Amino acid sequence: MLLIDGALVSGDAGTYAVRNPVRPDETVDAAPSCSPDQLDDAVASARLAGAGWAATALPERIEVVRRATLAAEAAVAEQDLAELLTREQGKVLQESIFDVGLPAFLAETYSELAPAALNPRRIHDEMGSSVVQARPRGVVAAVLPFNWPVSLMANKVVPALIAGNTLVLKPPPTCPLALLEVVAAMGSVLPPGVINTVNGPDAGLGRALVAHPGIDMISFTGGVATGRSVLAGGAEHLNPVVLELGGNDPAILAPDVAVDENLAGALAAAAFLTAGQVCMAIKRLYVPEDRLADVVEALVVESDRSVVGDGLCEDTTMGPLHTAAGRDRLVGLLEEAEAAGAKVHRCGRVRPEDERGGGFVLRPAIVEGAPPDCALVREEQFGPALPVLTYRDLDEAVARANDTDFGLCASVWSSDEELAAALADRLDAGTVFINNHGMFAVDVQAPFGGWKQSGLGRELGPEGLLEFTRSRTITNRTM
Repeated sequence: MLLIDGALVSGDAGTYAVRNPVRPDETVDAAPSCSPDQLDDAVASARLAGAGWAATALPERIEVVRRATLAAEAAVAEQDLAELLTREQGKVLQESIFDVGLPAFLAETYSELAPAALNPRRIHDEMGSSVVQARPRGVVAAVLPFNWPVSLMANKVVPALIAGNTLVLKPPPTCPLALLEVVAAMGSVLPPGVINTVNGPDAGLGRALVAHPGIDMISFTGGVATGRSVLAGGAEHLNPVVLELGGNDPAILAPDVAVDENLAGALAAAAFLTAGQVCMAIKRLYVPEDRLADVVEALVVESDRSVVGDGLCEDTTMGPLHTAAGRDRLVGLLEEAEAAGAKVHRCGRVRPEDERGGGFVLRPAIVEGAPPDCALVREEQFGPALPVLTYRDLDEAVARANDTDFGLCASVWSSDEELAAALADRLDAGTVFINNHGMFAVDVQAPFGGWKQSGLGRELGPEGLLEFTRSRTITNRTM
């Protein structure tokens, strides 16, 4: 069901089938498809609710948002929404449990960050005084991707609400079901119209939402090409846009690093979480020339433990790709790399039951000797394939790591803290990890976002909260 103006409603444009990526012939459930009139209604209800929500005192807003996320937490347990998310998205159940559990955690985090970030700043001098206010932007359009839909919703919705905005939220069309239920639970606590959902099976709804004249700001997570389209839609009304886009994250192993089972496990986890469909996954691994064989062997041994298939089965360690297009594209990238001379180590196994199901399963691949100009290295593969590349010295490693149009994350792995810090300072990325990488290494109290074509603006931390505000200065000066 859609949530519009505090009411759960069916989609006036009917429904469409949401499929299970591991068994595409299996319909998980029917998803609602909204009409153009319902989109207008959602935006209008958010605008109508805006003045009252913005006028609500900050401590009260924080408390209402906290209670809304706790209601979502209860709905997750009562309706088995983690299981539902795995069925529609494909990821393993433990990942889904983390995904649907993040809103309440972020609400607690922002309840501590918000007062210092949002309370007025006062300036005094001999000429008088000024007050700098952080005021909400208004109606925010939040557009979400398929890989981590609930947690990425929380990254946008929780700070936007605490900052005093109202929202119209569009889930990913291929896996909207669990997210719609989570937001419905939050809406049962929030005032009517403060949060609304629209949904549909194709990209037309997203284009209409971001270009809608009733929208004041857009927050989008997804691919670079779609990000450009979102930016163009926002430009029509000069609306601010926060874009968290793709990545081609490099990881550099310094010469001193110990190549062992622990390192291989950490690298494989950072590369293959959610079948590699994570913007901040390791996409390129740079190692010293004389360590290549050891690193590849350790990664192959680790990745051979992978069991690919239905994310609800206990023995599964990695789910399928989310779409046939994503699987087919990665197969093509691997075949191109092989034709160019790379050695592709296809690791692990697919559960026999799932290999016969026609799903989008793909075993993880460790790729050795890929040319630096091949698409697997130059582009974001967004799947379970990791090219292992070599360098002769650290200057070369940094130069090759930075030789990309992306700049989301990067990582340095070394036991030498001074060396690691110095290398981290030279990498062109919005977030640089040391001896870690990926979603579970992110500090939610610090800003997150990309450089170059990996995005605009920031999420998380006080900076992410302030993205959802505009400053106003009230000055009283002596004439």
